[in-house]
Parts: sequence; C-alpha cells; structure tokens
Amino acid sequence: MDQLAGNPLAIYDATWQLLHWNPLFAATFGDPTVRGVGDRNVLVWQFLGELPRVRQTAAERVAFEESLVADLRATTSRYPDDPDLAALVSRLNRSPRFCELWSRRAVGGHQSAHKLVQHPDVGDIAVNSDILNTQDTNLRLVVYTPQPGTDARSRLEFLAAIGVQRMSPQG
Repeated sequence: MDQLAGNPLAIYDATWQLLHWNPLFAATFGDPTVRGVGDRNVLVWQFLGELPRVRQTAAERVAFEESLVADLRATTSRYPDDPDLAALVSRLNRSPRFCELWSRRAVGGHQSAHKLVQHPDVGDIAVNSDILNTQDTNLRLVVYTPQPGTDARSRLEFLAAIGVQRMSPQG
C-alpha cells in the first residue's frame, strides 16, 4: 500500500466489508470511522444507505449494482455455511432493488468502475476504481486513480495535503 499511497486505497473482504484504508481514502470519501463497523460495507451503502460522496449516472448505478450482487452471489457459493454472510444477505433483503437483483441468481466478479466523488471542499473528483485481488485470499485492494483528461490528480494532491479537515464551515 505504501507504494500506491498517492492514490486513495481501501482493502475489502469477500463481502465488500471495508477493513483498512489509507488517509487519502478517508480524505476523499469521508472518514469511515464515523460509521459503525457493521455499516462499513459497500453493499450496505449502495442498497441501504448512500455510497459516501459518490455520484453515479443511472446506467453506472445499474451496472455497479448488478456487478456487486453477482460478486456477492459468487461469494455465497464459496462460503455457503458462513453465518455472517447469511446475515448480510438477510439484511440486504430489506432493499427491494437488492431482492430483484438477487433473484436473478447471476454469478460474477466486480472488477472496476468509474466514479465521480463529490467532495465538499475540492469539488468533483473523477476516479477509476481498480480491484486487485490477492492470490489465495479473499482480500481486495481497491485503488482509486484519477481519470485521464481530468483535474482529479491535482484535487487528490490537495486532499493529501489537507487530509480530513474541513475547509468550508459546516452548517
């Protein structure tokens, strides 16, 4: 992670539970510690809450949700008796959209996405998220890199300097 520290980084498990992040991730997406550990899950954010600071077009949202659910389905096939995984699926079933996608029984892997992060102090940051899977583990390193042709790199460099401190007054 140290070699990639110029980018927001996060480590997730097979259920998309956020396990670790670098300071630039917190500065870009918001401090994960303001949420309880059980609420630091991409699927929970997407289907039961709000993905922190991420704006998606309708098409991006559909593709992202389909990919995440297919990836979770693949995880349940690898760990059919995991009680924590069953509890997560049960919790997500409160979302009609999740139920619809889950009923399709699609299996796949989530590999990458484009995101537009709406940061309250530096404005929109266009990033690509690339998932690096570790061999023989269920850990995923997600690296958020600036989209080419945007000013995202300079915005990320500024965030690296200021960290999670707020530049604008909170209302």
